[in-house]
Amino acid sequence: MIPEIIQITLFDDINEDDIRKTKWLLGKHTDMIDLIGNYEYSLKQMKSGFSEYDYVAAEGSVAKRETGHELTADVTANSVILKDKRYKIYQFYLFITNNIKYAINNMRDPHENKIAELLFINGTKYLKAQEYMKKGYKKELYGISDNTFADKRRKAIANIATSLKYNRTLDFVTIDYGLGRGENGEIKLLLPFNEE
Repeated sequence: MIPEIIQITLFDDINEDDIRKTKWLLGKHTDMIDLIGNYEYSLKQMKSGFSEYDYVAAEGSVAKRETGHELTADVTANSVILKDKRYKIYQFYLFITNNIKYAINNMRDPHENKIAELLFINGTKYLKAQEYMKKGYKKELYGISDNTFADKRRKAIANIATSLKYNRTLDFVTIDYGLGRGENGEIKLLLPFNEE
């Protein structure tokens, strides 16, 4: 008697939308890193003498502009709401950037890993990264041609997309095909908390 063989797929394969979401998220990644750094710097400033009153007063002008009611805005209440929202966004961006770094650090191919690090973590321009990879700076990382660079970049993005889909990070990135969005839709990041 021959036993029956059953193939089980634990995870869905990535599709073209997953690749689009990943490319969009990777394009925003260096901006997220900058925002995280700015937020952490402002926290250090507060610890080193920038008073809470100055902090609320500085945020008041931002809060007024956010509500659109410059004449009647409750500056302190809006500042507190803005302060709470900013911390939640900071935590969310930290979650996203850590998942992207994890996906990049776990790539097995050293060329794909270095290309992803240069382009998506360091924010190096495409042509500069390509030139860097042509030279091959380490013994284990020999130089590669422009075509190989482009191919390895595509594979790196696909590997990152797979990792981000498995750890459910891509669930926070949506493509809205609503009215006025164009045939390709509009890609957005869904915040996991109520924005009100």
